Amino acid sequence: MPAAHVSLSELIRVFFRIGWLAFGGPVAQLGLMHDECVERRRWIEDADFVRALNFVHVLPGPEASQMAIFIGWRVLGVLGGALAGVLFISPGIITLAALAAIYVRYGSRPELVGVLSGFRPVALALLGAAMLRLSKAALRTPFQKVLAVLAFGASVFLHVGFVPLLLGCGAVSILRSRLRGPLGTVALLSMVAAGRAEAAAPALERLRDVSLFFLKVGLVSFGGAYAVLPLLREGAVLQFGWITDHQMVDALALGETTPGPLISIGVFIGYLAGHPLGVGLASALSAGFWLFLPSFAFVLIGAPHLDRITSWPGVQPFLQGVTAGVLALMAAVSLALAQATVFHAGRLDWVTLVLGVLAFVVLAVGGKRVNVAYVVLAGGAVGLVRAFVALPG
Repeated sequence: MPAAHVSLSELIRVFFRIGWLAFGGPVAQLGLMHDECVERRRWIEDADFVRALNFVHVLPGPEASQMAIFIGWRVLGVLGGALAGVLFISPGIITLAALAAIYVRYGSRPELVGVLSGFRPVALALLGAAMLRLSKAALRTPFQKVLAVLAFGASVFLHVGFVPLLLGCGAVSILRSRLRGPLGTVALLSMVAAGRAEAAAPALERLRDVSLFFLKVGLVSFGGAYAVLPLLREGAVLQFGWITDHQMVDALALGETTPGPLISIGVFIGYLAGHPLGVGLASALSAGFWLFLPSFAFVLIGAPHLDRITSWPGVQPFLQGVTAGVLALMAAVSLALAQATVFHAGRLDWVTLVLGVLAFVVLAVGGKRVNVAYVVLAGGAVGLVRAFVALPG
């Protein structure tokens, strides 16, 4: 039940502050919320925080923003949940929309080209380090490892799409669980296909496509931002052609330097998608709205039934299968993005390769002790030096 002792103004003040300090990925963001809302203010008990963490683990979408929504709901009901969520994600959306505008306007300047060329290998190293951590934590059984290898082959050689591959992996894992014992009832979300009404103008059609695509991303984004990169590339790069592989990696690198969930890079992609038609800002805001809407809906509707949702017998087998598929897709997209970043006109860029390898070693060995933003900025500094060396005079 909502707690009466928390005022609306206090909730706004606290989550406004948390939103602008939410650097460092979901672990740091969840730790910040725990310190502020559990340890310092005692808005919720530690046991409730842990139960909520188990709840958001089984939902698609970014865990930290969903935890903010849950805490807001827990203390001030639906209004509190909506406000806490909006305040948490707004700094990242605002910052990335501004960075996208700067990127579009000044992205061809030699200095910025140099900085971005240094960002890219570090971004790929971040993806590789995240994949390594996730594989160690998630691929615990021979079955999951075999499933991940098969899913990788299906993605790379058979070009199976993101959604069917993940649903297939989840179904296979459930089937295996069923063969080993009774399963019980499994509830699966189905996506509703949008109508194909003709747009009044190309700009409106672009906004429609951006909205539908990012709604789809929000509905199936299991495993965090790195896990959803394959779907972002499948749609934004391969299907619609809104951005290039280089711009995809740039978005990832810039996202690591901003507060809030990393999945907010969808706002950056949305801006680039709409900019050629003069609707960059509208497209960015539309991407952000539809990307996060499912998280708000899932938490605000599901929170009253938290224990029942997390105790469904089929949830864990499904998520184990999905995780194997996510890792396979991450490996496939890492391969494609690495090829686009390390090779230029068919020639290997040794500086980029070495920078990426060094960044990967630092991130893999340092783990949580390493501040990711500093590594990204260091890569940008190397790229800037290269740009000045290459400039005439």
